Amino acid sequence: MNVKTEACEKAQEVLERFWGDAIPVDPAQIARKMGIEVSNAYLDPDVAGAIEKRDGQPAAIYLSTGDHPNRKRFTCAHEIGHFVRHGEEDFEYVDYRDGTASMGIDEEERFANAFAAALLMPEREVRRLHGMGMHEKDMAGTFGVSEAAMVNRLKNLNLYR
Repeated sequence: MNVKTEACEKAQEVLERFWGDAIPVDPAQIARKMGIEVSNAYLDPDVAGAIEKRDGQPAAIYLSTGDHPNRKRFTCAHEIGHFVRHGEEDFEYVDYRDGTASMGIDEEERFANAFAAALLMPEREVRRLHGMGMHEKDMAGTFGVSEAAMVNRLKNLNLYR
């Protein structure tokens, strides 16, 4: 199974277990239901977010205080993706704004990005709204994501006009 397919399946499992069908999806609420602490933090300007899991402690996600709410939502969902992939083992990821995550070079980052997109923009709902003729800008507002994230999701689902 390729990494994007695996990530999308895992995101659907998380939605079914911790969320349901409501849109927009609240990744911070999902994280807390999963036992992950979520907090805003003053991070270096080149850091979008981070997650760490230490032995005997709950995982913790840190989101950059200065980021736009849509950016925080995507970062939180991305960090949940790292958690889903690694479970209870100790790990730490710091996600920088250097573009590496979006370039598709690192398998871990490809997984976390695909997971975040599938979590925040569930395929069934994207297809439904697209089928109704909703414009990607309006869809982005509905899902609480950036227009760029929405366009990428539509492209990945072969729905982009």
